Amino acid sequence: MLPPAEAPASEPAITSTRSTAVLHNAAVDRRGLIRLVGQCVIEGRNRTAGGWGTDTWALLGLLAEHRSSLLTKGAACDKLWPEAEAPHDRFAGLLKATRAKMCEALGMPGNYGRIVIQFMGSTGYRINPDLYTCDVWQIRDLLTTAARARGPEKVAALRAAADLYTGPYLPGVPHAWARNAADALNRAVVQALAQLADLEEQPEAEIAYLERATELDGVAEHLYRRRMEVYARLGRLQAIHYCYDELRERLRARGRKPSPQTEQLYRGVTGFV
Repeated sequence: MLPPAEAPASEPAITSTRSTAVLHNAAVDRRGLIRLVGQCVIEGRNRTAGGWGTDTWALLGLLAEHRSSLLTKGAACDKLWPEAEAPHDRFAGLLKATRAKMCEALGMPGNYGRIVIQFMGSTGYRINPDLYTCDVWQIRDLLTTAARARGPEKVAALRAAADLYTGPYLPGVPHAWARNAADALNRAVVQALAQLADLEEQPEAEIAYLERATELDGVAEHLYRRRMEVYARLGRLQAIHYCYDELRERLRARGRKPSPQTEQLYRGVTGFV
């Protein structure tokens, strides 16, 4: 019989169990999806679950961030409740509830909780990759593929990563580590869009990539300059003015002004002296 879903301190490690082996064949092509980019929901087998408290999504975010290194209970408590000494039952209760919700999304009995989030002994916890994947993993894997690829394969991977990025990572999770991870992922996607613009032969498509990149990073002057240069090639004078004004307003909100390099380009492509 499978162990119950609770996670006491003496919880046995799951390394290679018959339960996991039995589930693998059925789940390999029907893994659940934990969405943490743009929204926070769990999807699986025609079921969608969401709407829980911040702690649930923060725990899943930590597990997603510890895809390879595993998440220890101590590290989880430090990240989830940095201002308080969390009692043992607080973490155990959160883990139990999160496991139950993941089981529910897959249509599995609640007593499979230790299978969806595995305890790997003193090394910590992980999301079972045979049963679940995460959208942030998918994006990062695509960016890794793109970094190693060339030609059409590179373009396809970059596009797929950009398409999966539907909003900020871990929205609503207030912790500093979550904001740092979100900023890093946003920068990576902005870089991917800039690469797509570099590889694009059609100016209108190039513009589309650059416009989205500046939506995600509203103070990236080098990308605004590139937008103005492409608009100039297309003879779109009004778009140049709009682009410059947009950058100026976003910089002003941060107490900054366009750089001399940006000012010079703007005056050059619009004919202003």
